[in-house]
Amino acid sequence: MTRALRNLVIAGLALLAGGCNSSAPTVNVDDPWANATPAGATIGAVYLKITTKEADTLLSATTTVADHIEMHTSSEENGMMQMRPLSNVPLAAGKPFTFAPGGAHFMLVDLRQPLTPGLRFPMTLEFEHAPAQTIQVQVVEPGSR
Repeated sequence: MTRALRNLVIAGLALLAGGCNSSAPTVNVDDPWANATPAGATIGAVYLKITTKEADTLLSATTTVADHIEMHTSSEENGMMQMRPLSNVPLAAGKPFTFAPGGAHFMLVDLRQPLTPGLRFPMTLEFEHAPAQTIQVQVVEPGSR
């Protein structure tokens, strides 16, 4: 084996062993929260801000407190609020994407339990490239945010 080929093999093995892994996360999720829901409510919403180190796509989300999660966006058209599903959310490198009231949000469908103030629950975000990330969502009093 030539010296150049041997060095190339060693470099490749170092990469596979994690020699170039960065300790910085590729996805940052800030301030995940949800409003408390009234007794008997079957839907809720989660809001947060996502920033990715590299361009990626948010594909879906799951949680233990609801049957499933849908991503939606809200907008006003002709004086009426419209809500449309999002099949995915493209995320530009270094540019925050905000899920906020009146805009994009995660809709928790068929809640398995009421969302009460102070409750924290897990939600897992699935990305096209980045590893899945499980976050803790804080439930707050309606109108406190």
